[in-house]
Amino acid sequence: MTADYDLLVKGGRALSPGDGLDGRFDVGVRNGTIVAVAPGLDPARAATVLDASGALVCPGLVDVHAHVYWGATSIGAWPDDVCADGGVTTVADGGSSGTDAFAGFHRWIVGGSRTRVLCHLNLARVGLTGLVGELRPAFVDPDGVARLIRDHPDVIVGIKLRLSKRITGGPCRPMLKLGRRVSAETGKPLHVHIGGTVESLAELLPLLSSGDMVTHYQTPHPNGLLDEDGVLLRAAREARERGVLFDCGHGMSHFSFAIAEALLVQGFPPDTIGSDLSRRSFPDLKPGLLTVMNKWLALGMPLADVIRAATASPAAALGLAGRVGALRPGAEADLAVLAWDEGRFDYGDAVGDRRTARRRLTPVATVRAGDVRRTSSIG
Repeated sequence: MTADYDLLVKGGRALSPGDGLDGRFDVGVRNGTIVAVAPGLDPARAATVLDASGALVCPGLVDVHAHVYWGATSIGAWPDDVCADGGVTTVADGGSSGTDAFAGFHRWIVGGSRTRVLCHLNLARVGLTGLVGELRPAFVDPDGVARLIRDHPDVIVGIKLRLSKRITGGPCRPMLKLGRRVSAETGKPLHVHIGGTVESLAELLPLLSSGDMVTHYQTPHPNGLLDEDGVLLRAAREARERGVLFDCGHGMSHFSFAIAEALLVQGFPPDTIGSDLSRRSFPDLKPGLLTVMNKWLALGMPLADVIRAATASPAAALGLAGRVGALRPGAEADLAVLAWDEGRFDYGDAVGDRRTARRRLTPVATVRAGDVRRTSSIG
């Protein structure tokens, strides 16, 4: 007798805020696709059963910002090393590749990873392969970026601009306007790094449009989202009202607990929680994106909002709404099975500040297209 399900994830608390789902639901998978989400699915009808009793069952986590061009950049991590054991099933690289090195990224990283890998293509042809101040007139390649987007629209999901004085060598507005032109030509949004710009963001944010993403939104570097009195810039609220998205982009130097708290208090939480993970930062953030999510939980951000910001919201930002970041029939069978640890967990930020949490989420298993990779046992 043929089984109805290749895999049945049973007994967990299914939590998928993007689907309005929170309760005791089993998840049935066949041929890499979710085919059933319902309570009391029969384990006898499944070829394999994953017992998730006592755990959260969420859509596979979507990391909207990381650096995974392994072998071509000094910060590039191998996607499966930093994603597959931490619940992450989809990752978007944040500008590691420009036009010069995209062919290798596409063939070896996108084509060679278990994790689904996408790309914010750097406006500069050199990308981050030399970790130089790449966004200079001699390095940018707007026509090449537009050509590659036309050739690879399913892989290239955005155009990366690192806007800071040390990257542009001066004012950032000219490069932002150039990126805006390429975005208009291709229909792909901008993925904009902030922190350390010459100009105030009050001058730059009005140039962003619906679907564009600002990353490092809680950066402690000059010219962030708060004014000198710690008040959120009006331009930031106006940008969000236009549909501009704001991403955590944790990284190594852009996460400040104090600024994150001020943004939360002023009703301005992140739309997405990206890790800005790299080979250099992974040892401190291991198992990866979950550590960043745990920091937001420690700051009091509600669990459902944290899960949404790491599943449905980034999936929509990457053009994958309903396909990933979801627990519904027809969606990809990408799941994160997570458990709670109780204890005392100490977290730091980029400026030496610390916070302590009494519980944290830990990975149990990562399911990618129906294939299970277990991290630990539960129950």
